[in-house]
Amino acid sequence: MTEPNWAGLWRELTERVGRPEREVHSKGKGGGLPDVLLTFVMDRLRPGDTVLDIGAGTGRFAIPFARVARTITAVEPSASMAARLGQNAAAEGLTNIQRVDARWEDAEVEPHDVAFCSHAMYSSPDLAGFVRKMERSARRFCFLVMRMPSHDGVMRELSRLIHGQPHDSPNFWVGYHVLYDMGIYADVVTEPFVRCWTDASLDDALKRARRHLGLGESTAWDEAIRETLDRRLTFRDGQYYWPDGMRSAMAWWQPAK
Repeated sequence: MTEPNWAGLWRELTERVGRPEREVHSKGKGGGLPDVLLTFVMDRLRPGDTVLDIGAGTGRFAIPFARVARTITAVEPSASMAARLGQNAAAEGLTNIQRVDARWEDAEVEPHDVAFCSHAMYSSPDLAGFVRKMERSARRFCFLVMRMPSHDGVMRELSRLIHGQPHDSPNFWVGYHVLYDMGIYADVVTEPFVRCWTDASLDDALKRARRHLGLGESTAWDEAIRETLDRRLTFRDGQYYWPDGMRSAMAWWQPAK
């Protein structure tokens, strides 16, 4: 069996999906990412640390980091998200968050103690280059949070059928293999549960599947997709429940000196 070219697969998936909307899981307890990953990082921060938050969004992580660390550099290319981050920091009375309004690939930053990135690497086709820049910018730790797909998910089945391999988009399984091929032996912390997707109708589920599979408005695979959805999705309480959903895993390591 031939070992996949993981870096090439990551590139292929980013090019197929394009620039996805930022993952919606940064709303805090109950509405998104549970405390397990945040707590893990917070427990390793020291009061004098400088932290680089790549793709900081509206401050889901930057703001709690700023309560502990000396300074936070928030790299965020979206003007609207960066503005919200500024508003949220001001509301908390925090003055130690510095913004860099740029994509990570274009950002110019000094080395920090910690480099952290949550779900902001999916639009970067060169994950190895993305990570090497993180390593050059971190003295103590690198943290990389990525989506972990369900092992028995519908999207895995459909992606195998349509694309000949089980990955519909850039994710933790592909990203971790890229790290391994780079010689990075990262430890992993995983969220304990999946927030399953739901749809009001099979038509809505079909649209979701097309989107995740990068099919656009093409109907060429609709019959096969509908058959799979009808077989795999569970209908209860007026909704269709997927075995697929949102769960994150965080790879973390100490960069080579």
